[in-house]
Amino acid sequence: MHQHRRWLAVVIATAFGLAGTAACGDTAPPPAQHGPLYQMRNALNIGVKFDQPGIGECNPAATRCNGLDIDIAREVAAALHDTPVFRPVVSSNREDMLLKGAVHLIIASYSISDERLKIIDFAGPYFIAGQDVLTRNGDTRITDVDDLKDKVTCGADGSNSPRRLASRFGGTESTGNAWGRKHLKLVDGFGDCLPLLLDKTVDAVSTDDSILAGYANQPRYKGKVRLLGKRFTTERYGIGMAKGNPIDRALITRILTQMIQDGRWERIVNKNLGAAAPLFLTAENRPTPVK
Repeated sequence: MHQHRRWLAVVIATAFGLAGTAACGDTAPPPAQHGPLYQMRNALNIGVKFDQPGIGECNPAATRCNGLDIDIAREVAAALHDTPVFRPVVSSNREDMLLKGAVHLIIASYSISDERLKIIDFAGPYFIAGQDVLTRNGDTRITDVDDLKDKVTCGADGSNSPRRLASRFGGTESTGNAWGRKHLKLVDGFGDCLPLLLDKTVDAVSTDDSILAGYANQPRYKGKVRLLGKRFTTERYGIGMAKGNPIDRALITRILTQMIQDGRWERIVNKNLGAAAPLFLTAENRPTPVK
């Protein structure tokens, strides 16, 4: 175990390229201690979505993974001299995976919220999205989120997205309220929603515009679905981690800050979101990780 330990000062020096490249941004001296997350492993188990094109998409064996979250995870792991090992998560089991120690980090379109902060910690945010609506191309009945009140909308179980609709139209955040039982179709992941949308089992899919844009850009869906382009929330994606490791959280936040400052973050957004990338690169959508 001892041969794998790394002192935080060494990791930070490596992460920020202090041996050979000029650092920019926060240059405060690192803490003298090291956090427990990085004491004894060269492999970092990271929970990611396997079914979200543009954000997190992997084959079943996780030998081929692509997406914005995947690239963020690789950068974080590289800065720590760790090898990322990708583990599949769905919206409903992210906190459980962290609490059980099945993964060390969650990087999976994971919105920072007050409720989640009661259970886990977040580093970030590293991305800002907003909830929007995807519907079938040519369906003129849906032009705004309020048109979903009398429609059937698909969402992922455990995601905040369907809870917001339940609150908006049903009066409570419970997806099992009277409105939700009639108008929500909950599945394991948003990838399961697209076939239901095309076969008219549901009328719409509602979640973060980054996720919806990734699906709409896929060859099998291009031209068949359309994104309304009308955000009605602000979602700040963070890196989830177990509570009680403030040093680890500070370290990852500094890595994210450096990525945003040196241009790597923008390259990752452009690479993975293509034509939709400019929406997320505006000044108001540029994330500022919280120290």
